[in-house]
Amino acid sequence: MKEIGKLAEYRDYIESLNSVSSYEVYRWMISLGKKLKENPLEENRRIPTNRVTNCQSELYVDLDNGLFKAWSNALITSGYAYLLTDIFNHSSTDEISEITPGNFEALGLDNMLSMMRKAGFYQMIEMMREKIVSNHNQPKSE
Repeated sequence: MKEIGKLAEYRDYIESLNSVSSYEVYRWMISLGKKLKENPLEENRRIPTNRVTNCQSELYVDLDNGLFKAWSNALITSGYAYLLTDIFNHSSTDEISEITPGNFEALGLDNMLSMMRKAGFYQMIEMMREKIVSNHNQPKSE
């Protein structure tokens, strides 16, 4: 699988999580979730079109001035939201076009998430890709 920017930086750590307890995985996700809380998606942008509906928690993601921001009411969900926003915000448009759930399956991350978290995680990837395409196709103001 092709190395993709920031995802490549996370690869070794995610792969190492395959050999530890689920407690350690959740500790890592919670630590990432705390980072998301430092700069969350503003409340006025937590609207239905930005909601990740397949997630068991409340989760919103939006593109703001070329950078993704997210918010969730749950720390573990905030953790994977931080992971994705960090990867997407540090990847080129070409790299983003290659980010799929398959990248995370190859690392074994999908095995670390519950069925509902996995559904939300995958939907968030698709929403972020769609927002990049939509933003890219917007007419530029003069």
